Amino acid sequence: MQIDPGFVVVLAAALFFYLRLIILQRERVKRVKLNLEQAAQKTKKKKSRAQPAVTSNYSILSKNRVDLSIAGVGALAMLFGMLLNAGLLHLDSLQPYWWLPISLGLVAFSWAFKL
Repeated sequence: MQIDPGFVVVLAAALFFYLRLIILQRERVKRVKLNLEQAAQKTKKKKSRAQPAVTSNYSILSKNRVDLSIAGVGALAMLFGMLLNAGLLHLDSLQPYWWLPISLGLVAFSWAFKL
């Protein structure tokens, strides 16, 4: 199997995407733990026997429409690049550059995930 530079660029974009998700998830876990500790301290001060009610948003998807539209354009770019790579689109001048829309699409798709 011969590894071409386009594949390396797509691999780097995928690595960026997944590392960004890992960092976001770790930050979310830290925030949830902090919220639980603060709620536990409040209940100790009040000496109440009720369970601490921690309301936290567990979704990492962005609620901003601009972020979601950028992610949608990224998904379409990835689909375009995959179709170019598979040879289903007969655009001979763009065929060697299949990796470019996939890489840019992965980076743009990462905008859908926020803290």
